Amino acid sequence: MVKVSIVIVNYNGKDLLKTALDSINEDKNYEVIVVDNNSADGSIDFIRKNYRNVKLIANEKNLGYSGINSALPYCKGDYILFLNNDIKLGKNCIKELLSAMKKDGGIAMAAPRLVNYYNKKLKSYGTWVSRSFYNGHISCNAALEEIPYLGVGMIKKDIIRKFGYIFDPDYFIYAEDLDLGLRLRLLGYKLVFAPKAVIYHMHAATAKKFDSSKTTFLLERNLLTTFFKILSLKNILLFLPYAILMRMVAIAKDMLAFKFRNAFSRIKAIFWVIFNFKVIHEKRKNLQKLRKADDKFILKVFSERYLLKKPLLI
Repeated sequence: MVKVSIVIVNYNGKDLLKTALDSINEDKNYEVIVVDNNSADGSIDFIRKNYRNVKLIANEKNLGYSGINSALPYCKGDYILFLNNDIKLGKNCIKELLSAMKKDGGIAMAAPRLVNYYNKKLKSYGTWVSRSFYNGHISCNAALEEIPYLGVGMIKKDIIRKFGYIFDPDYFIYAEDLDLGLRLRLLGYKLVFAPKAVIYHMHAATAKKFDSSKTTFLLERNLLTTFFKILSLKNILLFLPYAILMRMVAIAKDMLAFKFRNAFSRIKAIFWVIFNFKVIHEKRKNLQKLRKADDKFILKVFSERYLLKKPLLI
C-alpha cells in the first residue's frame, strides 16, 4: 500500500535531480514520480538509466510548476508530497510531515521549514500574505502554527481532487502556491507549518533562468487573479484600493531604481487582469461553489506586519 506519492517537477534540471532523488529514503510506503516539462538537457534519459524505480511522466511542453498536475491521475498515495527539483530532503522530513498531518482532521496540508542549501543560516520561519496580496517568507521565529502557503509540502489527495488539480494550470509559475493555500482555506481546511520537517532549497535554481521582468509579470498577474478568485465581493471592494495602491508604490520604486522593464511588467499585469476578467470571473464562480468557510477564516492567516520588510530569499 502506497501512503505517500512524492512528486518532483523538473525542467532542464538534470544536474539537480541526483541530489533531490538521493535524499529520499527508500520506503515501501513511498512512490516517487518525476514530471518532466519537455527538458532538452537529457533529464529523461538520466532518470531512466539511473532511477528505474521512479515513475516518469513526460509532458510534451513546459507547463511550469503547474506541470505537477500531470501526476495527479497516477498518484497512488493517500498523501502527495510535491517538490521542486532544486531541493534536498532533511532527515525524517517525510515522517515529520506525516506526523503533522495526522494531528488534526482539519489539516489539508503540512509545509516544511525551508533552509537555504548554500547558507544554512538562512531559514524560513513560515510565510505571510498581506491584504494587498503581496507575500513572502518570515525571517524571524514567529512560532506560527498556520501559514497561508508554501511552494512545497504534503497534501491530502482526496481534498485536492475536489479541485481537479493541484496548481491552477494557467499560472505556469509564481504565486501558484499562495493560490493553493487560499483555496484550501476556502474549503475550510488549514495549512500547518511543521518546522521539524526540513527541506534544503537551492533558491530558484530553475526559475532564475527567467528574465526578471517576466518573473514580475507572472507574479503580479497571478497574485491579482487569486485576489479576485478567493475573496468575497465585500472584501474585494474593501481591499482593492489598497492592492492597487501598493502596486503603484512598487511601480514607483522600480522607476526610482531604473528598473523600467519591471515597472512596465507590473502595469502590463494589471491590464492583463482587466482584459481577461471574464476568464477570472469564470474561475471565481467555479471556486465559490466549493466555499465552506467565510472570509474571516480565510483572512486569519493574513498580516501586514512584514509587508515593508526586506524579502527573505530561501
